[in-house]
Amino acid sequence: MSQEANQSNNGNDEQRANGGSDEGDAWGSHGSVNKPRYAKMPVNRNSPYYKMDHKRRGVAVIFNHEFFDVHSLKPRTGTNVDSDNLARVLKNLGFRVTIFNNLRFHELNARVQEIAEMDYSDDDCLLMAVLTHGEMGILYARDTHYKAENLWYHFTADRCPTLAGKPKLFFIQACQGDRLDGGITLTTTETDGSSSTQYRIPVHADFLIAFSTVPGYFSWRNTTRGSWFMQALCEELRFYGTERDILQLLTFVNQKVALDYESNTPDVPSMHQQKQVPCITSMLTRLLIFGKK
Repeated sequence: MSQEANQSNNGNDEQRANGGSDEGDAWGSHGSVNKPRYAKMPVNRNSPYYKMDHKRRGVAVIFNHEFFDVHSLKPRTGTNVDSDNLARVLKNLGFRVTIFNNLRFHELNARVQEIAEMDYSDDDCLLMAVLTHGEMGILYARDTHYKAENLWYHFTADRCPTLAGKPKLFFIQACQGDRLDGGITLTTTETDGSSSTQYRIPVHADFLIAFSTVPGYFSWRNTTRGSWFMQALCEELRFYGTERDILQLLTFVNQKVALDYESNTPDVPSMHQQKQVPCITSMLTRLLIFGKK
């Protein structure tokens, strides 16, 4: 059984020699080892910001699902409001937006692969949004379910080299389970290096994946105004999309959803006055500010 390394290192050979070797926390074989691959460096190694002044902002794709062939899945009334609002906001930020409605899985998967095969040399980033039903770890196309990771699998740096080192953003409006968040009421209480011309990155770096709710929990959508998450996201992007770093912006999306929304289903007491908070996973390695285009 291996021991954990007790020192961190920054890749410097001398530090590595003095600090011992790195070992993985895994049991058994390591599988196949990838050979080094190369891609064009979009920004200086130690730059704190992503380069957002390419010729084009980038591609934004919205997979919008209202109707389903699976009998247990009800139509998602209000999702077209989400889709239209998000498309409008993203166009204002300079994205080339395409909306796909009610695709079956083989159609959706084919579109994702086509998008991954595009040349992004002159683009700042990629953005993909999926508006659908979901359960823990899975999303629904019109005809069947699929793993959420199928969306970003094709965009890792080794598979899509023209997006290597560039932001890849995924926004998922879907349930991740059927648990409800009743919230809690808070009351007031009183109480007393030097730059390099070449460097390597993990193939999964520079992704951001934002789910509308935490794993295992319900995600709410208003049939007239759209989902809570998309309402808050569109509002923040509309007013602060060119000013705030994306993680700062999404923190305020979380705040809006968590504080400003509460379910209104008085006829179903068990569903009434429930809360929600989005869940963000970031593998971003720099600050991302869209800026004006």
